[in-house]
Amino acid sequence: MKNSILTIIFLLITIFNFGQERMYVTAESGLVVREKPSLKSNKIFHLPKNTMTYISKKTGINLVISDEGKEINGEWLKIYGFDNKNTQGYVFGGFLTDEKPEIWYSGKQAYYKTYDYDNQQEGTFKSNSISEKYLNQKLPSIEPNIEILNPKEFPYFLNPQNTKIVLFENHKLNSLKPAGILNSLTQVRIDSTFYKLKFRDYTNCVWNRININGKYYYTDIDIHDFSLSKELPNLNQKVKIVGQYDGYDGAYHLGYPEYFFMIFTNRENKVIYKTKVLDFHLNNEFAMEEDILNIKWNEKNNSYEITLIGAEQKTKISWNGKTSEIKKL
Repeated sequence: MKNSILTIIFLLITIFNFGQERMYVTAESGLVVREKPSLKSNKIFHLPKNTMTYISKKTGINLVISDEGKEINGEWLKIYGFDNKNTQGYVFGGFLTDEKPEIWYSGKQAYYKTYDYDNQQEGTFKSNSISEKYLNQKLPSIEPNIEILNPKEFPYFLNPQNTKIVLFENHKLNSLKPAGILNSLTQVRIDSTFYKLKFRDYTNCVWNRININGKYYYTDIDIHDFSLSKELPNLNQKVKIVGQYDGYDGAYHLGYPEYFFMIFTNRENKVIYKTKVLDFHLNNEFAMEEDILNIKWNEKNNSYEITLIGAEQKTKISWNGKTSEIKKL
């Protein structure tokens, strides 16, 4: 009897969850979320245009507002799924639609209307970037942001890896407009991620809108979005080990990190030294931090020995506070 009751409860919860209506914001300036169904109620959130949200309750409280000389009719709707805290709030339903826009947002993720996981084709795929053909153009250099690490504002990195990266003003594949060339490592903040699907290759499958020094750019180059920070007390310094989530599914940024490099700083996060991208592959999707990293102080050499440990190889970086020596073990 107990199991039957639990089964019924589970089915009811499942029906409730799957029965929720997805809606998309149509207002050009976005939509305010309030604590209560009233224009006088406190504002708790703002939903940009084309943001997807879930309707949990229709209140039956109707409202007519004027927008650019037009009367908009709607009712107050209770919504959820618009932040990472499961907050619920109320919005004016006159600026919501169930018609999916060409590009829609959920949190910081952006999706194309035509994106469909079921449309993928099996086969051998080749990862490419469309940036290369723009490198011969006379484009301005983009100033990197790397002198002082600021993980709160710029938690990730874009690394040209001894080459150049073209950044764009847009991400429309048929009418790309280059903005400039990045020649060296920089800190970035990801504003939005756009997932695109193309058959037979993964070219431009993932684009990011990034912020560098307060300016926005678009790129299809993978972001270094994994990092570990460690204290180096004997040198009064710190080290950040940076990697790229590119393991077993580079198209969706899933799996274990690869393509590691290190940044050494003082206590105030001023950058002292940056290594190149190391000739090291983790190749271990189940590795934990304690499995992949070992840091020891070498009294004899007055230096730290930092070892990255992969499934089949190890790389050791000796750091004395000013210079590094890299060895494959």
